[in-house]
Amino acid sequence: MPEQTPSSGPSTGELRALRMTAQRLAGLVAARDTEAVVAAVQAQPRLLTTTVERSGDDWTPLHLAVATGDLGLVDALLGAGAQLEATTDHGRTPLHVALEFAPGLVNPLLERGAELDGAAAAYLGDSARLAARLDAGESSVRDDADVSLLGWAALGGSVDAVRLLLDRGAEPDPGALRMAAAAPHPEVVDLLLAAGAPVGARDPESGRTALHAAVDAPAGPARLAVVRALLAAGADVESTTSDGASAVDIARVAAARDRAGDDTVSRAQDDLVDLLEDAAVTR
Repeated sequence: MPEQTPSSGPSTGELRALRMTAQRLAGLVAARDTEAVVAAVQAQPRLLTTTVERSGDDWTPLHLAVATGDLGLVDALLGAGAQLEATTDHGRTPLHVALEFAPGLVNPLLERGAELDGAAAAYLGDSARLAARLDAGESSVRDDADVSLLGWAALGGSVDAVRLLLDRGAEPDPGALRMAAAAPHPEVVDLLLAAGAPVGARDPESGRTALHAAVDAPAGPARLAVVRALLAAGADVESTTSDGASAVDIARVAAARDRAGDDTVSRAQDDLVDLLEDAAVTR
């Protein structure tokens, strides 16, 4: 009887790729398992355009990869056919994700052909290109994403871009103030407050104000300058987030956490707590 030849079916890895879902792929991207990600999208190219929920939006695998900051993983997905200009429901491209979560990938994405739109020009402080985008009809108030152009300029700390947008009629929205406070960029915070940004406005989802954002910012003179500016503008020390945390609560927790660590950081946290507690007493 002739010997049976084993059927050449898919390997275990190929079977795993065939069973892949968008959520499983997102897990592989988060783990930076480049080999498994490439195998999955090669077996099922449709996965490149599937989305999962992140930060209240729908992100493709490329958006997720950019957020990890792993350029090798990003290049692997681009090589497999991912599109640099893919947009989420809120209009964010992978470049927008890089601006907020992985600044080190901004220039590499531009080098690979990402469009330098108004959001990127505002963040990078490229006032000439930003002005050209505005002259071409891009809104100075909101771009096509969920963050205003002013918000991107505030996040990037671009004073010139902030001034340009305000001069062109951009509304000093509370989101931009929170982004400048979180960075923290004192000069931008001062500009936005002077333009009328509402100091006590709460984020609709988290309930965070600009003061909460500032207290969570990296320790240092810039953070203290921002907190002082917000307090001088009338920020409420006792205002709480949706989880019930005040700015003082957040500062105390951070101080307790860092007390056993670096002395410089610990002193900075204690200084912040003292500043906020003094403000609470005098109100």
